[in-house]
Amino acid sequence: MNEGCGGQREAYQMLLDNIPGGVQQHLNDEAYTLVEVNQGFLELFGYTKQELQEQFENQYMQMIHPEDRQSVVKQVAEQLLLKKRVALEYRVFCRDGSYKWVLDNSQMISCAGEKERFFCVLVDITENRKVREELRLSLERHQIIMDQTTDVIFEWDIREDTLVFSSNWEKRFGYEPIRTQVKDRLLLNSHVHSDDIPVLRQLLTGAYRGIPFSSADLRIQKADGEYPWCRIRVTDQFDESGKPVKAVGVIADIDEQKKAIDELKQRAERDALTGLYNRMETELQVKTFLASEPAVSCALIMVDTDNFKHVNDTNGHLYGDAVLSEIASGMKKLLRQSDVVGRIGGDEFILFLKGIPPFAVEKKAEELLQMFRQLFRQDKQALEITCSVGIARYPEDGTDYQTLYRCADQALYRAKSRGKDRYVLYDRENAVSVENTGYVSAGTSIDSNQSAVPSDLIGYVFQILFDSRDLEHALGLILEIIGKRFDVSRAYIFESTPDGRYCDNTYEWCNSGIEPEKDRLQHLSYAELDHFEKLYRDSSVFYCRDIHTLSPKQAAFLEAQGIRSTLQCAIREGERLHGFVGFDECTGKRLWTKEEVETLSLVARMLAVFLQKRRASDRDRQAAQQMKALLDAQEAYLYVVDMQSRELLYLNRKAREMDPLVRTGNTCHQAFFGSETPCAHCPLCKQEPAECYIPQYHMWMKVHTGILCWDEREAYLLSCYDITEYKGQQEEKQ
Repeated sequence: MNEGCGGQREAYQMLLDNIPGGVQQHLNDEAYTLVEVNQGFLELFGYTKQELQEQFENQYMQMIHPEDRQSVVKQVAEQLLLKKRVALEYRVFCRDGSYKWVLDNSQMISCAGEKERFFCVLVDITENRKVREELRLSLERHQIIMDQTTDVIFEWDIREDTLVFSSNWEKRFGYEPIRTQVKDRLLLNSHVHSDDIPVLRQLLTGAYRGIPFSSADLRIQKADGEYPWCRIRVTDQFDESGKPVKAVGVIADIDEQKKAIDELKQRAERDALTGLYNRMETELQVKTFLASEPAVSCALIMVDTDNFKHVNDTNGHLYGDAVLSEIASGMKKLLRQSDVVGRIGGDEFILFLKGIPPFAVEKKAEELLQMFRQLFRQDKQALEITCSVGIARYPEDGTDYQTLYRCADQALYRAKSRGKDRYVLYDRENAVSVENTGYVSAGTSIDSNQSAVPSDLIGYVFQILFDSRDLEHALGLILEIIGKRFDVSRAYIFESTPDGRYCDNTYEWCNSGIEPEKDRLQHLSYAELDHFEKLYRDSSVFYCRDIHTLSPKQAAFLEAQGIRSTLQCAIREGERLHGFVGFDECTGKRLWTKEEVETLSLVARMLAVFLQKRRASDRDRQAAQQMKALLDAQEAYLYVVDMQSRELLYLNRKAREMDPLVRTGNTCHQAFFGSETPCAHCPLCKQEPAECYIPQYHMWMKVHTGILCWDEREAYLLSCYDITEYKGQQEEKQ
């Protein structure tokens, strides 16, 4: 290297060595031959001048990372076309074998009679590059998640009253969202369904007032005019003073789930053929009204179609079903929307007329008789259809459903015995005990005309699922109920793995004397069973009287479990198979009835909804576990404390290791200070970071307090840092 000479040179070198960072000069040749370096350059990379000569022959290009050399040459050439200054970022090898990222600000120097050279100032940007790379990867991960999720993510800046949405809002709803003056415009000009505005107002008010976590279901309009159901979850963020500054949330599509539940509820309440209320729901509707409106005059009317068996026998069951559907439609048209119309047997109905004066009851009964007489008279093949009607009045004949039902049934018997095609009012003085007659209208049924699905069973199953907090127990109970109801050998549920390639037997009930198979039926490959899932391709239901009609592999698989006949129904989410519910018969071949097929199909659809709910809960649980793992990785002592009871809900790894005797369930004042009451200077009450001394650890802690929702409980998050050494230094200075 050129060492220079004289006092000027020494002054120059002193100045050079005192410039922050690394400074070097190199020739504008292929090797970037070093001419001069300062002390900062040597310290930056850990070399001596001698080592630069011996290891690199003063060729700066050899110090640059091989992957960056071509890029450096190219960028230098491009930048020199525009100006004499160059700014580059690249990696340089250090003496210890590592490399550092540097920012190189260079100036081209040209002197007469000398080769062109660069005067370079190098700044270490290694940490900055790491941060930038982590940020880039974080943003990339975030974008990947955003692109893959169907949920819309939003952020409401409460102070600025502005709203930011993820890019999939427009994809989901088809229009630009409201972004400014949020609090007022969302309520006045929102696309939220008008019936759900109070729900939205409550959600906004809660977030504005600092409720840590809130959730609501409401309908948001799409560009095509539809109002799909959405679930909005909102979490508040607070400033250091504890005031809410932002509300971050997610808008999830729950429309299919809502519709499925509504449909299941509807099917549990309605008769499958006519769409009228079934027996159980009819009774519930009447009882509910009588309990809420005891002073209103009403009438319970029992209707029986005359000689309907002859219609079935003459024209067939399909024809009979069509007749019953028309009768049901005619009765609904004749009555008010508020009245109750139910089918309680094959050709038998109950009408409950609310708030009807006594004088109008007989008029309505006569209209009913006329409707039956005229219903099919204009058809190409005229059909004579009549009905018999029994009427009980409230409160004259009874004040509860059972009494009114019994009275109407007796009146119906008298109408039948008097020649049919007429109505009879209940007459207490001439009442005849039903047990003494040869006719009982209640429950009269014609097999072909009844709904195949037993409404009482379906209603019971739905109620168990809807009310249960323990889905595991509920599913086991349902399988037992269905298994015993139909006297099968085994009832079970299989669930597919997320990739849809395998399935596991997750629930099982076995009848007396039948061996359980659940433990042996785990991680079964659909492909190895000749693609067993394809049995549900054409229909959601697969039933087989004789398993030997299946493929050899499938038959052998079922035979190994002692199965002779089977009935199975798919559990689907959209078109995707997520598992199946099944009945097995091991005692012999079995013909599966329409009732059994339709019952299982409906139960499977119910289970699909609630299993989907469980899977969502499992995902939430996994997220919670991931969050706890993240907290365990922190170097601070972290505690989650119930806001009301001061109970410790969570301690991270560092906190647990410091004192294994402190456990969740203890109060914080008991655990750390041995006090039965909250501390007078409790840091939880501080808006700013607080310092406190913990005698049992002989430690000073700096405590930062935040608010969060933990397992649906309002709680504090305490972040504690050991400042004992710092406090000791302060005392020494004093």
